[in-house]
Amino acid sequence: MKLRKLKDDDDAVSISIGFILTFSITVLMLVTILSSFYTLMDQAEQKVMRDEFEIHGNDIAVRIATIDTMVGCADDSGSHIWEVRYELSLPQKIAGKPYSIKFDNSSADIVFVSEERENTKIKVPYYADNTIVISTTLHSPKGEYLMTYSPATNSITIS
Repeated sequence: MKLRKLKDDDDAVSISIGFILTFSITVLMLVTILSSFYTLMDQAEQKVMRDEFEIHGNDIAVRIATIDTMVGCADDSGSHIWEVRYELSLPQKIAGKPYSIKFDNSSADIVFVSEERENTKIKVPYYADNTIVISTTLHSPKGEYLMTYSPATNSITIS
C-alpha cells in the first residue's frame, strides 16, 4: 500500500471550480442579507406611514367634533351660526409617498391610504351627531384644505 501526502496532493483540484463555488456562495449570502434588509426597511416605512396617518386622522376627527359641538351648543341655546371654517394643513408626502384621504359618511370613518397599498390603510372614526360630513376624497399633493360648516345644508365640507 502506497501512502500519499495530502498536503502536496493536487490531483482532482481545480482552482477555477473552487473560485466559482466560493464566489457563488458569497453572492447568494449577500443577496439574502440585502433582501432581508430591504424588507425590514419597507416594514419600517409602512409603520411610520400608519403612525402619521393616525396622528393626522385624529386631528381631523377632533376638528370635526369641535364643529359639531359648536353647532349643537348653538342650536341648544337658540342662537345661529353663519359659517365655521378651519384651515387644514397636511404634509404633501408622508415617508416620501403621496397618499389620499377619504371621508366616508356612511361609516363615519376617515380612511388614509398610500398608493392604494392595503398595509398602509388606516381608518379613524369621527363623531358628528348634529351635522353631516360630506363624503369626499382628498389627494395629498394639494397640502392645504378647508373645512367649512354650512348652516343651509347643516353639513361639513372638506375641500
